[in-house]
Amino acid sequence: MKKTAVEWLVEDLLRRGVTWVATLCGHGLDPFFYAARQAGLRLIDTRNEQTAAYMAEVYGRLTGTPGVCAVSSGVAVANALAGLVNAHLDGAPMLLLSGSAALPTLGKGAFQDLDQVELAASVSQYSRLIDRPSRILHLLEEAWTKALSPRPGPVHLMMPMDVQRAAVHSQELIRNTRPAPPSPPEPALEKIAAQFALSKRPLILAGSGIYYAGHGPALVDFAERHHIPVQTPIWDRGIFDRPSPAFLGVAGAASGGPDLSSQSDCFLAAGVESDYRVGYFRQNAPILKIGHAWPRFPELYRSAGGASHSAWLEQARAQRDAFNSQVAAAAEAQRQNTRAHSIDVVCAIRDALPDDAILIIDGGSIGQWAHQILCADRYPGHWLTCGRSGVVGYGLAAAMAARLAHPNRPILLLSGDGAFTFTVAEIECAVRQKLHFTAIVADDQSWGITQTGHIKQFGHPISTQLGPIRFDLLAESLGARGERIDSPAEIAPELRAALPAGAVTVLHVPVSGGNPA
Repeated sequence: MKKTAVEWLVEDLLRRGVTWVATLCGHGLDPFFYAARQAGLRLIDTRNEQTAAYMAEVYGRLTGTPGVCAVSSGVAVANALAGLVNAHLDGAPMLLLSGSAALPTLGKGAFQDLDQVELAASVSQYSRLIDRPSRILHLLEEAWTKALSPRPGPVHLMMPMDVQRAAVHSQELIRNTRPAPPSPPEPALEKIAAQFALSKRPLILAGSGIYYAGHGPALVDFAERHHIPVQTPIWDRGIFDRPSPAFLGVAGAASGGPDLSSQSDCFLAAGVESDYRVGYFRQNAPILKIGHAWPRFPELYRSAGGASHSAWLEQARAQRDAFNSQVAAAAEAQRQNTRAHSIDVVCAIRDALPDDAILIIDGGSIGQWAHQILCADRYPGHWLTCGRSGVVGYGLAAAMAARLAHPNRPILLLSGDGAFTFTVAEIECAVRQKLHFTAIVADDQSWGITQTGHIKQFGHPISTQLGPIRFDLLAESLGARGERIDSPAEIAPELRAALPAGAVTVLHVPVSGGNPA
């Protein structure tokens, strides 16, 4: 049987369970588009390649299965790199397919001629040129395996036009014969468990690695049984789907606290990367690292004489409660008349959001308030933040991807006004393709968290102020439903009405005092 190389590729993607590809049209992908249409592979079109890549990486974060995006050539790949960076830093599986001019013209000044393989390589697990039509399934298998390796991440395949169109007989296809990569060696678990068992004031830092490895429930059970406080580094994935006495909130960067690092005498970094966020914790106490080997750890801890730490957990919880009171007091001090405050938005979400709802948080200032209030005693894995990159502007793409991953669950995007405008035209794409969600925009007409820093440092803001936008009317112009909310009391009722509505809805809430203390 003969098919074009790209037809074999599309058939194999469908076999792997891929049902859609996020994309932006370009002639470098024409053969792929035609093959996808013929085979029934859904193409989700976007207005920016950045959005397509964010959709793929968010789908990977939500499902553990690679999301797929396809972009044309040259600058299209450069635009898509933002999604690859996010996936690379957060450990999310995704596949980027890029088109290009024909093989004989590469490097000779063809239209949009660029070394896309090298461009993507620094933020990918795997980046390859498909240099022969017969290798297309072999290279796809290698890329897919790399995306799902013990530490998942993004992969990239570059598909020249002549390779895409070339006819290949099934007997000519090169199949993968390489063995699966070995699992990484386990750390010296006995030594780690014994050292942690000696701690009097232990603290577990539960990061994205534990979530993606599927060990979150086991870690929660261990922490609750032994009364050990757990914090999640800011922008990592949560593992507490319900309120828990062991969960003490989000820590690190600008999230505030509570600061347990000065009292803890040993930190267990479970699935946490060694980066700036871990630097928040004092280095005079040991930081022990563990990841995929978690299933053996609880028994080793008990064998080493590890105790329960009820008194220490109560002290830590008291600090958390005091911190929460400080947050509320700071918000009250910033209020201006009866205008809504960021804390009103976040508290309304806390009251109105169903337990199974996908929550996406996009923005600096409003994101900090959300971390401080919503994540006080739980942090479900189906709540998403930007990830380790600290990016803003991914939220609309994330909401679209969440709808594709979860057709029947409520989806809420909480965004700042600055972040929302990065790709605001995607609202039209979401409406047209029936990717429904609710967005609430906390609008302080500034890059709030940076503005606060500037005022503290320089006495005045520099390039951080934004002009007024009627986000409700903007949404309506793009085909969505828009509502402006001026009273704090109206936020929760509007949310409850919008979440099950089966439409793209934008709730515009002008806020004062948008910046956390």
